[in-house]
Amino acid sequence: MAKSRPLTMRQGLILVVFAALLPVVAASFLQGQSALEDARKLAFERMIGTASAVAERQRDPFVIGQHLLLVHATNPDVTDMTDTCDAALRASLSSYPPITNIARTAADGTVRCSAIAFAGNINLAQEGWWQRGVSAKGMTITKAPIYGRIAKRDVLFLILPLRSGDGRQNGTLTAAIDVNYLRRALHDAGARNAGTLAIVTRDGKVVTDSNNALAFKPAMGAEPDQPIEARDKDGTMWIYTLHKIYSSDLFVVYAEPRAQLMATAVAQMRAGMLLPLISILLASIAIWVGTNRLALTWLRELQNMSARFAKGDFKGDQARFERAPEEIAAFSADLHIMADVIDRRNTDLTQALEAKSQLTREVHHRVKNNLQIINSLLTLQSGRVREGAAKEVLAQTRARISALALIHRLLYEQDNGYDRGEVAIDNLMAELCLQLRSARRSMFQVELTCHARNFPVPVDYAVPLTLFVVEAVTNAFRHAFPAGTRGAVHLNLDLQAGDAILEISDNGIGYSVTDEAGQMGTELMRGFATQVEGNLSIISSEGAGTQVILKFPLPNMSITNAPPLGSVPAF
Repeated sequence: MAKSRPLTMRQGLILVVFAALLPVVAASFLQGQSALEDARKLAFERMIGTASAVAERQRDPFVIGQHLLLVHATNPDVTDMTDTCDAALRASLSSYPPITNIARTAADGTVRCSAIAFAGNINLAQEGWWQRGVSAKGMTITKAPIYGRIAKRDVLFLILPLRSGDGRQNGTLTAAIDVNYLRRALHDAGARNAGTLAIVTRDGKVVTDSNNALAFKPAMGAEPDQPIEARDKDGTMWIYTLHKIYSSDLFVVYAEPRAQLMATAVAQMRAGMLLPLISILLASIAIWVGTNRLALTWLRELQNMSARFAKGDFKGDQARFERAPEEIAAFSADLHIMADVIDRRNTDLTQALEAKSQLTREVHHRVKNNLQIINSLLTLQSGRVREGAAKEVLAQTRARISALALIHRLLYEQDNGYDRGEVAIDNLMAELCLQLRSARRSMFQVELTCHARNFPVPVDYAVPLTLFVVEAVTNAFRHAFPAGTRGAVHLNLDLQAGDAILEISDNGIGYSVTDEAGQMGTELMRGFATQVEGNLSIISSEGAGTQVILKFPLPNMSITNAPPLGSVPAF
């Protein structure tokens, strides 16, 4: 018996959709319920969005007032209530009308300075709102509008209690928010919306409202940004939402009559009675079952197989997809072919990479050997030279060549980074200091210590940095310590805000930096600093030692958080 050909995915989905739509006519009346719920959600989202938008516009005076109080709390002229306290407060209000005044009161409640000039003696110690504010742990706001005796209008007070250095109460800073400004802004917003807007305190007291007064008392314990129902004294049902203006002390309330809010939703529900929820349900079940059997199950199998391929397991299971739809079976076959190709290519690349690594190691090894040969020849030549200056030049040249040979030795010996052409800077600096110490072992009275953070640098950076250190340390040994003088040279390489800081300092005799122009060592160090895009600074004076500081940006690579290494043993 011939094996039947499986359906294509397109044929299967067409059959599923056809079967799902058959009962649509019988269940049309249930669509209205879905439309009602959607309209209800949209109406609630619109209410929440309106309250949020109004609250955002009303929040600015409070945020700015809080910022101004915190700024003035750090101003000694304000906290100490000096003669310039009034001017300092007045300057901060010159361009922001909603905050009518900022005042400083002493510990006894006396207003000592104010952005608005006032006559006579004003004491707030008996005011309940001031007593609550001065004893609070942080910034508070009054629970209702208060007539400001200095501002001459209804205001809300932001109160920041102040404390002296020993923790004692030291009066307050207050910012007066103009209630009329809030009322005008709320009226403007109310004119653009069908409902009622109000600003209320945490205790449910209405600070101000829009043109239509709030007909009920909101429940302030309710969750903000959620629809809440309430009934007014006439029996009308309202739906409202709360949104914070300032912490949990002040809220915007937006309310609409329930009948008005849901009128559109009810109309849509009645219109949607012609469409069948039962048919939608049956169609959804049919589509879900059909797509699951024809597509989703096989797609999950393909996903699992692709995950195994991604982990490097290219065995696959092509026989598993023999019962799959034709397109998925063909796709599975293509994936298996691709996996075989990738597997073979990975093998070839691994072998090529290993060969390249071996070749790279050999190149670095040979370069190191050649540099050592050159160094040996220079050593032989130095033994035949009698002039001290010439011997010093040859010694300096040997030090540079030895430093370069060190880089290549680390590149082929280390296990980390040599394939990327990187050198561990802590190892490089440690061994370089040992070389430099050995080259100057006759100056046993001078101590050399080195500290370096553990991070990799490419060869393009390692070479100029190494030569820079050679010049700087050699210059310190040669010039900072006259014959027999004891002292110390210290090298430190650390990280700071994405940059590397290399510092080489000594406690020698120092010199006048103006005398360094034209010196070969200094010119070389400047050239090496340019190669790493760094900034070189030399600080020295006669009798005070010398500091050579190189700050350079790090190349784009990962930096380990390993702590700095210990110092190189002193000789």
